Amino acid sequence: MLLHTDHLVPKMELERDIELKAGSYLITRRELGDGRLTGKVIKSIQNFSNQIVPESHRVFIKDDEFALGYIKKVLDKDLHRIAKQVTSGKDYPNYLADVDLHEKVMRVMEILFSNPDVVRTIYDAKFNLDGESKPLDLILDHSVRTALLSVALGLRLRWTIISLTSIGMAALLHDMGILCTSIFPEMESLDEMSPNALGAFVEQHQVHSARLLNERHLSISPYQRGEVFHIVANHHRPDPADIKHKHTLLFHFADLLDEMISHMPHRVRYNFTAAQLKTLGKRYSRRCGLVNGLLGLARLYKPKRGLAWEIISNLAGLFKMEELLTGDYEEKLQKIIKWCPFDSARANPPLEDATLPRTIYCFKSTDEEFSCKHMVYVKVEIQNQSGKMIEYLKCGTLGKRLQNLTEKKSG
Repeated sequence: MLLHTDHLVPKMELERDIELKAGSYLITRRELGDGRLTGKVIKSIQNFSNQIVPESHRVFIKDDEFALGYIKKVLDKDLHRIAKQVTSGKDYPNYLADVDLHEKVMRVMEILFSNPDVVRTIYDAKFNLDGESKPLDLILDHSVRTALLSVALGLRLRWTIISLTSIGMAALLHDMGILCTSIFPEMESLDEMSPNALGAFVEQHQVHSARLLNERHLSISPYQRGEVFHIVANHHRPDPADIKHKHTLLFHFADLLDEMISHMPHRVRYNFTAAQLKTLGKRYSRRCGLVNGLLGLARLYKPKRGLAWEIISNLAGLFKMEELLTGDYEEKLQKIIKWCPFDSARANPPLEDATLPRTIYCFKSTDEEFSCKHMVYVKVEIQNQSGKMIEYLKCGTLGKRLQNLTEKKSG
């Protein structure tokens, strides 16, 4: 097992002699006797880390229970960091506010991160791959977030532990194939691709991810392996009518929503098909936020109902936004805003945000010469595109109409 020199600890067993670029050996297994590393030896290895061959900063360590236990601790830090980002509600909507749900999700994640094959795969991707770290870190963080969201959604639907672990495992591994594509790590090149080229990339990385999954020989039952394989190989373009592979459909929606919410190493988003984008509009080919994401799913799947709609309804419920699924929320909100005689009404937060609009403010209220009988002298701070906070006055008339809309949908 290839291990980064930063993660060496005493009692790990050296699997191969450590050779330097100069052609000499830094340390051999014979010199160590039983091959066990000591603090002094580790310090020496780290001092010459950039001179090690065939991989600088990496040495081969025996793949035993002790070493696997340690790299699990390394990966656990990322898991808890990402889970904390979700529960903080700062950069990502918090769907784990329910303590019981949070505990159950983390118990499933503990099962997943205790699987040696999963641990090896994630560790290799994060620490044993050459290339820029930023796009890789964004991809891996996305994989962990979709695992958390998928498991939470599966729990809400009361699916079995086998289903939850299958979906969670697929989530952690679903994008590993991206690392094998010709564009990695230049992920921003996706933004310039034609629809056909982007479609080919989607298919290519699914094929690579499925291939890598097969090569790993995960120590799970044949049935569960088949479920994980199907999710990984079809997560971008599942068949909504395929009830047999319900796990794939659930994961698709969780993956799609995280894509709509989160920063990725590219601006383009590709979970919506070209046909769906014709219905929804071009903005859905970019990050458009939680509210817009759920509104788009409602427009596409509410008329068809079935399993897809059941999953989407529970997804909205997880974020406590069931009111968005009535099918006319966006139209009624736009009608409220367009009523403004001065075309200066704005919703806050906007639909691109992660929470429902709660206020209507007047965009022209910063002009001292502007007046309108509908304004109330209650201020709201809005951040502009440059990050500056600007104070606007609220619209009393439209604010009440927004409140009535929200209360009606919630009721």
